[in-house]
Amino acid sequence: MLSQTPLPPMSIFQPIQKTGVIYVMAEAHKAGYREDDTAWVNLGQGQPETSTLGTCPRLTEIVVNDRNAEYAPVAGLWELREEIAGFYNREYRRGLPRPFSADHVCVAPGGRAALTRAAATIGRVNLGHLIPDYTAYEELLNIFRSFIPIPV
Repeated sequence: MLSQTPLPPMSIFQPIQKTGVIYVMAEAHKAGYREDDTAWVNLGQGQPETSTLGTCPRLTEIVVNDRNAEYAPVAGLWELREEIAGFYNREYRRGLPRPFSADHVCVAPGGRAALTRAAATIGRVNLGHLIPDYTAYEELLNIFRSFIPIPV
């Protein structure tokens, strides 16, 4: 007969407190926020959406097949990076001597992923960071042991 003794809690996971956007969204939900409620707006995550970028038509569906179900390159698809560089050149770098190219662009699924990619490339260094900072910094700086974080 199997014992019905409950399993001990997993001690390999450390508690992560809610900070930044995660904290604010949890509190907003407690106060009644819902994504489809037009009485609320989430300015911290890109809302309200006011228009599309440029003149590109909005996608209404994405067909997934064997040819496009693979991982994208780590820095993002070259064509997308070229378009982003072009957009920045048109909108923010007009008249500057050196325009951005796709080599200057990295596409990531969010801030934490982008920071993780950047931190993974840093060797043994002292790394200064400003306080207050983006809430993902503290977690990130504790994970990577190859550099010494120095709050400024």
